[in-house]
Amino acid sequence: MNLILIILLIPSVYFSARFFLLSKNIKEANRDFKEILEDTENNGKLKFLYPDKNFENLLNDINKYLEKSQTDKIRYIRREEEIRKDIENISHDLRTPLTSIRGYLELMNDESIKSEEKQSYISIVERRAKGLQNLIQTFYDLSRLESDNYNLNIEVIDINKELREQLLVFYNDFERKSINVNIDLCKEQAYVKLDKNAIERVFTNLIQNCIKYSKGNFRVLSYKKDKEIIITFANDVQGLEKEEAKLLFNRFYMKDSSRNSQSSGLGLTITKFLVEAMGGMIKAEIEEGWIIFEMKFIFD
Repeated sequence: MNLILIILLIPSVYFSARFFLLSKNIKEANRDFKEILEDTENNGKLKFLYPDKNFENLLNDINKYLEKSQTDKIRYIRREEEIRKDIENISHDLRTPLTSIRGYLELMNDESIKSEEKQSYISIVERRAKGLQNLIQTFYDLSRLESDNYNLNIEVIDINKELREQLLVFYNDFERKSINVNIDLCKEQAYVKLDKNAIERVFTNLIQNCIKYSKGNFRVLSYKKDKEIIITFANDVQGLEKEEAKLLFNRFYMKDSSRNSQSSGLGLTITKFLVEAMGGMIKAEIEEGWIIFEMKFIFD
């Protein structure tokens, strides 16, 4: 009889112990969960103190959900900060030419100024207005590129021919700034499926970037490797650290944080979007006082 009672008591004790430990697990997990909800920045996780496979699986699933929620929250906070900075930059870039235009318009209202001066002010206002129009178009283009709403007219183009033509367009600018230009393009034709306007804009942005920041030397190289055409733009530069290369394609990134220049800081961002939209790739490196942009396209 005693043996029967003992046999009956063993499972009862076992299940009572398991129930007690499970209850304790739940209580501890509930307390930890409340602490995590109160302070989501600490990346806390729920812990199981006593072995129970089902409960352990449940907590693991909850921890995965909490980790994802915390990651999403951090990403959201960072994105909000980026949007805030973007709005500040856009506001500054728009306000600067608008302030200038308003200033010259007020001067034109002065009846004492001569007609020659008025004509000069009108010319300045026209230039500022055109610059403002171009700036707004840049913002619009970036928006379309980021939303994959930028229509490309793809055709087969000799990319070396387009590059030569764009380099000639800026010949006077190189001369004016006394920039020594070294051009070494492959002699063979390289036909690539591209949008003509887009690749012209890519070349223009990279050349203008060189003209603006070069200390006096600029080189362009193109060559074929396997089924790719590789083009590099390089110029000597001052004050850029090697680790800054990864920032150059960021929106509104400018070495001069005061943003007093006429640049919006979007040229290289748009360049990267356009190159990738046409199936190419582009990267930037800073080596021994030179900034190097390398882009690749597959040719037919």
